[in-house]
Amino acid sequence: MLKNADLFISDSLTSSDLVLNSVNTDSRKVKQNDVFVCIKGFQFDGNIFAGKAVESGAVLLVTEHPVGINISQIIVSDSRKAAAIITSYFFDDPTSKFKLIGITGTNGKTTVGYLTEQILRNQGKRVGLIGTLGYIVNGKEFDSVLTTPDIIELNKIFCEMAEEKVEFVIMEVSSHSCALDRIFGLKFDAGIFTNLSQDHLDFHESFTDYKEAKYKFLKAVRHSNGISIFNVDDPVGNEFYNNIQTAKFSISDVSGDYVYKQTKSDLDETTFTICYKKKTSEFKTNLFGKFNIFNLTAAFAVSSELGCLPNTEVIERSKPVKGRLQRVENERNIGIFIDFAHTPDALENLLSSVSAEKKGRLFCVLGAGGDRDKSKRPLMLKVSLKFADLSLVTTDNPRFEEPEDIIRAIIAEEDPFDNFWIYQDRKKAIETAISMARENDIVIIAGKGHETYQDIKGTKYPFDEAEIIQSALKKVSSKKDELSLPIDDLMLEKLFNFRFKINFKPTRFVSTDSRSIRENSLFFALKGGNYNGHNYVDEVLKIKGCRAVVNSDFPDTNENLIRVNDTVEAYGLLAKKYLSVFSVTKIAITGSVGKTTTKEILFNIVSQKFKTLKTFGNENNLIGLPKTIFRISFEHKFAILELGTNQFGEIAKLANICNPDIGAITSIGASHLEFLKDTDGVFREKTDLFTKDLKVKIFPGDDKKFLNIQGVSFGKEADNNYIISGISQLDEKVVFKVNGTEYSLNSMYRIFAQNALIAIAICKERGFSDEDIATGLNIKPELHHRMEIEEKNNKTLLIDCYNANPDSMKAAIDFWKNHKPNKPHIAILGDMLELGESSKKYHKEIGKKLKDHQNVFSVGKDSILFGAKKHFRNVYEFCSDIPSIPKNAVILIKASHSIKLEKILGRI
Repeated sequence: MLKNADLFISDSLTSSDLVLNSVNTDSRKVKQNDVFVCIKGFQFDGNIFAGKAVESGAVLLVTEHPVGINISQIIVSDSRKAAAIITSYFFDDPTSKFKLIGITGTNGKTTVGYLTEQILRNQGKRVGLIGTLGYIVNGKEFDSVLTTPDIIELNKIFCEMAEEKVEFVIMEVSSHSCALDRIFGLKFDAGIFTNLSQDHLDFHESFTDYKEAKYKFLKAVRHSNGISIFNVDDPVGNEFYNNIQTAKFSISDVSGDYVYKQTKSDLDETTFTICYKKKTSEFKTNLFGKFNIFNLTAAFAVSSELGCLPNTEVIERSKPVKGRLQRVENERNIGIFIDFAHTPDALENLLSSVSAEKKGRLFCVLGAGGDRDKSKRPLMLKVSLKFADLSLVTTDNPRFEEPEDIIRAIIAEEDPFDNFWIYQDRKKAIETAISMARENDIVIIAGKGHETYQDIKGTKYPFDEAEIIQSALKKVSSKKDELSLPIDDLMLEKLFNFRFKINFKPTRFVSTDSRSIRENSLFFALKGGNYNGHNYVDEVLKIKGCRAVVNSDFPDTNENLIRVNDTVEAYGLLAKKYLSVFSVTKIAITGSVGKTTTKEILFNIVSQKFKTLKTFGNENNLIGLPKTIFRISFEHKFAILELGTNQFGEIAKLANICNPDIGAITSIGASHLEFLKDTDGVFREKTDLFTKDLKVKIFPGDDKKFLNIQGVSFGKEADNNYIISGISQLDEKVVFKVNGTEYSLNSMYRIFAQNALIAIAICKERGFSDEDIATGLNIKPELHHRMEIEEKNNKTLLIDCYNANPDSMKAAIDFWKNHKPNKPHIAILGDMLELGESSKKYHKEIGKKLKDHQNVFSVGKDSILFGAKKHFRNVYEFCSDIPSIPKNAVILIKASHSIKLEKILGRI
């Protein structure tokens, strides 16, 4: 038999009457009267173990060169091939007793194999299957280690199948098995080639070498006079077909023997047609995606070529393969799928099909195996970024590599602000994807598929992704004060281009206050006009649980220090990246007057239907905005963010951090003129919000500065998109019309109707109904010290000491004059700050407006120009000599916040 295979060179037999029981290539498994084949492997030469084999009972050695042992030996040109021939002989040539079908290619082998097995078995055939998931004999499943077992194990399985009288055996043929001659001498009745893309280049020297290994199998099929079926849409498949030319299947080549076409698809059912032998048949399947139609067509083709043409019912009964787009059912109506896709091509086939059917967001959890082809790692992420709304980069089977090094290779070529997030802990990545997903979203867990373990440093730890998903679906949200999305060290590395000692416990708190540090906190040492967080760095580093300190002053001497050029900028960058991961409609509001009021009214409307994040307090600057952002949760659907400025460039920076979908400017007026100089400067600064790629731009159309702005306008004039009219006060509410529809605002302050108009415009642009809007307007806006009306000791206090500029001061005075006009009116007014060189001019204007009012008291510096009854240099001077105030008076208290007029509230 070895001579017939052209492998025999010579022999040296010590006995002519050998009794041989079995054959082995592993000296540890040798028993009495066995043949031991000395195979030269990648790490060890089998000849080294010949002596041990003989000690265990081997009576014949098969080797490529003589071994210095007194025992019968046969010298062959190729011991691997010899092992295949000898094994087949010992097992009585089992493959001659059934039809053998081989499937090779980079992707789809397992699914095509299982579908072929089902199609044949559903037609009443006795079928065996050998592959990645183990092997099956007439429906009974057994475990196996290798995709294509070694030649001895393979023949044992063949024998078992022959004894069970199988008619067909389907086996996956890996490139490794081809290169290592595990299939040498097998007689294939049919072979299927699915495709070829980059994979296993850790084993093969090149892609060409990989391709040749696959072609080796197809030549073996031809040598056995079997039929080969090629996917000619694949360039390599078309090349192979042109060399061998038997049958071909295709989606694009109309001359194909089997031409398939997907006609209708969703996540639950796919309809497709196959044209074959001048006939067209339509089929339905619960398998999803065009790649599965491809797999079904390959299975249909080989079954047909072997005389078992499947009908519609047989195709419809085909079930998904474990770990191949395996759906995990859940009550949240999320499409959760586990898939084995671990090559760029397989991932692209998967995600391109899934993304075409998505109704919400698509999340993809992906990694890359350790000790495997490293060149495909960045390609995996590129594919995911192309189709997924968010990619969660994590580990796969790290094996003997460090997980962080694998992840660094995956993300190396990507911008840190691309749509990906990092977790070294694969379980955490899966849990995060499930936590973030909402109804109609799709989550793909790619890379491990059917595997229920994770291979780390040579140990296989239990890791069942289906169980992890079910647990994640039941898991409650994170603690209220924790980050909803913990930040992995590798995410910080990528963002700040800085490497420090890796910790598998992600950051759960971001702090700018050394007093709030707790376990797994990230501290930003911020610098401001009156403070410097760097003064507390040494103290923070001593606090147990502090993860790292972001600073700009300290040398890189501590592994917990992250050095950046500007800590405020770094703080904003982290917030920008963090916010980008969440599926939330972001609305940014700026303007000289009314930002906070508009935000609060808008929040009252939107939050009635959707979980909504809003700017807290005065967090509208480069430090405050990130603080608000870090409070976001997966439940939030809207974020209403107030953007403030007092110098050029701030709005652009803030807009860059929050990247809004909708931008609204309330007004342009004389505010912050110390740096913005004049209203033209205010306009330039505020409209930096509109330089972003906004979906909706909303602005005051009555202001001619906006004449050349394209977007959605509001105001009183008829050419605006949203027109306000008929403003009046009814009881304690303001009634008005917008585009003819009447609304009622729960406020006595008529000027707030303008803010409500902006909120209505935003909501209308987002599809809110009039009923939704009316419900929200009926809620009193939460405005601390912004025209708050407080009844106290028979006095009516109009408290507006949060901020002041000429426009808001005039509006407050107008309201004060007309509120309860029959009562005494007293005004305590302070400076309007940050008006620069125009400060005196605007304070004089307010003074003219107050000239007919005797009971006015002023506090500050330039407010002396109000011409008040009495002037105080500061609030402390006022409190030490409080004027006499009638008990039933209406008192307006207004100034810029720094004047601190709120200190008088408990004294009048």
